[in-house]
Amino acid sequence: MSEYRFSLLHILLTIGMNLLVLASVFVGMYRASQVPDDFVFTFFSTLLLLVPLSLALGLGGRRILNRFHPSAQQVRQPSMNTE
Repeated sequence: MSEYRFSLLHILLTIGMNLLVLASVFVGMYRASQVPDDFVFTFFSTLLLLVPLSLALGLGGRRILNRFHPSAQQVRQPSMNTE
């Protein structure tokens, strides 16, 4: 994988993670607006359920993406120091 493609996929993964966290805030606000008496509890229980899931997806995606990083595939050559 070229460096340009890796960089592009890394940026898209970061944007995707940010959108997932933002969507979890929106879902939490929507669910909390349905129950005005327990607004704070419903919001935080939804948020604390969805944010770790979205972060886990993002970190898993980053691990998969790092497997194909060009510098990770280069083999380190041993030095020829003879003393």
